[in-house]
Amino acid sequence: MTRDATGVDPATRHDAYAAEYDAQVSAYGCYLAEALFGLCYEFIRPGQRLLDVGIGSGLSAAPFARAGLRVWGMDFSTAMLDLCRAKDIAEDLRQRDARDIPWPYQPAAFDHAISCGLFHFLADLDALFGEAARVTRPGGLFAFTTKDPATPTPGARYVRRASGAFDIYDHEPDYVAGLLAAGGFRSLRSLRCFVGEDIFTIWVARREGVS
Repeated sequence: MTRDATGVDPATRHDAYAAEYDAQVSAYGCYLAEALFGLCYEFIRPGQRLLDVGIGSGLSAAPFARAGLRVWGMDFSTAMLDLCRAKDIAEDLRQRDARDIPWPYQPAAFDHAISCGLFHFLADLDALFGEAARVTRPGGLFAFTTKDPATPTPGARYVRRASGAFDIYDHEPDYVAGLLAAGGFRSLRSLRCFVGEDIFTIWVARREGVS
């Protein structure tokens, strides 16, 4: 079981606010999930297989499901997964920490992979990007969000800061771009968005190679 610096299982912290999560996102005016879907829309097709890493309550996966994609998802919070399961948008949901490598899927099992609102809770993303490359077929998308540092630090990977009960990691764009290149992804587009006073970047990249 992975624990944070205080010795608490992070999944327990996320379980605690799961019931209010969807309402909190709406009240805060956070539209990252909708924007991520919009940036992906022209590249997706009904019937394709989508993996949502850190699917949570299903807010990010729901528009893809409505567009006709088949959804798989994993999250370490059982309470979040229960909320997602009740929405009946996914074919398969698994309780799993994304840092538990390898992920329980075959190579090139999915047409696309997404992760919205997860990576700013994690420090090193190297292994996760490697897994995204492994499970996404050539030609497929990897779309995700990261939180931008308030002040860029050239050469750094991320800046750690405390926010309430959570450690938050602001990832340097050059670090993220390097991980995409190393994983065989070509960046298609990106969009910087305000969420409150914080700035997030939505990234959409395509897995290189021939499917």
